Amino acid sequence: MATLTLLLRSLYPFKGYKPVVLDIQNDITIGLEQHRRTGTCPKCGRWCSQIEAEYLRRIRDLDLAGCKCYLQFYQKKIRCSCGYRGPEKIHFVGKYNRVSARLAAQVARDCEEASLKEIARRYRLDWKTVKEIDREHIKSLLPEVEMIRARRLAIDEIAIMKGHKYLTVIRDYDSGVALKIFFGRSYEETADALSSLGKDKLSKITHVSLDMWDPYIKAIKENCPNAKLIFDKFHVVKKVNEAVDTVRKRVFSDAEDHERKSMKKKRWLILKRRKNLKAEQCETLDKLMLQNDRLFKAYLLKEQVLSIFDDKLSSFETICKRLNSWMENLLSNGLDEFNAVITTIQNYKDGILNYFRYGMTNAIAEGFNTKINVIKRRAFGYRDIEYFILKIYQSSLRRLA
Repeated sequence: MATLTLLLRSLYPFKGYKPVVLDIQNDITIGLEQHRRTGTCPKCGRWCSQIEAEYLRRIRDLDLAGCKCYLQFYQKKIRCSCGYRGPEKIHFVGKYNRVSARLAAQVARDCEEASLKEIARRYRLDWKTVKEIDREHIKSLLPEVEMIRARRLAIDEIAIMKGHKYLTVIRDYDSGVALKIFFGRSYEETADALSSLGKDKLSKITHVSLDMWDPYIKAIKENCPNAKLIFDKFHVVKKVNEAVDTVRKRVFSDAEDHERKSMKKKRWLILKRRKNLKAEQCETLDKLMLQNDRLFKAYLLKEQVLSIFDDKLSSFETICKRLNSWMENLLSNGLDEFNAVITTIQNYKDGILNYFRYGMTNAIAEGFNTKINVIKRRAFGYRDIEYFILKIYQSSLRRLA
């Protein structure tokens, strides 16, 4: 009998309570008998002897030997001298929770790796209960975000549903933790999110990596007065590739039938970097370029600007000269398809040059977008946007562990 008592106390080590077995049938019910006649005030933490009533509570605990296990105990309703009136504080369960704190902690840990449906099946709980446990757990982690003193930011958006519906993620560039996540990508929404970080934090932001989205740019300039804007090379390269592809399409439409046959299914061969092509692919590409001077010029311009963005050894002044020479070469070739590239570089030149000056890219944000898509696929999509945002926060907070 003494051995059973010791076993129960080791399984249910709740201070101030004595565990006893009440029922063992399909489920196991463990009764918890309280030693004290007083209740602990959740507001001031003192013991309170003014008991107004007692009521029976029954909550789920960790399973025992494959059986559902329940804890049954009486909870006091107290009236404290500090002014509090209500249920006493019990350390192993929340005020209105139907599961114990340790079961909730275990469920929350598992929710990081699996869907709600899977966790609900694993613990034989309702999926709504699992969701609320996970939601409250993630909310308890959010104060960690407030403690981060960011100096560099990365801002990017991700499409979460059809119809151009976006989430914007503002992250600490160095730790990778999401500081703000909000629905939309307008100037007002971005400005509100940034201002919520506080003027003190914003004044210490030195660099921001982002794409060439004017609402983001305006919001950052107004809220982060000391920040340098850095535009990722990806967006310039994308514009260049679009221009080359437009040239390819026009050349194809103007070509003779026998020329079109040799140009078919060559799009990715033209857009891919030459250094990444195999020997036989280079031979095919060279033959194709010999057939059309206009396409050859566009291809060379693409390779030249990509080599500039890949240059990690030259000084900043040298890279600026190379970029200016490339722009002059572009204008002299008379390729109208590159007009959008010229306009982009002229309008955002300072931020593009900052890429070479500071070496920051938006790859950290783009990589995190992949993780967001994994979170979404795991649950086959989220109807609750607030909960989806909390799951994104949780994923980013792992970097602090």
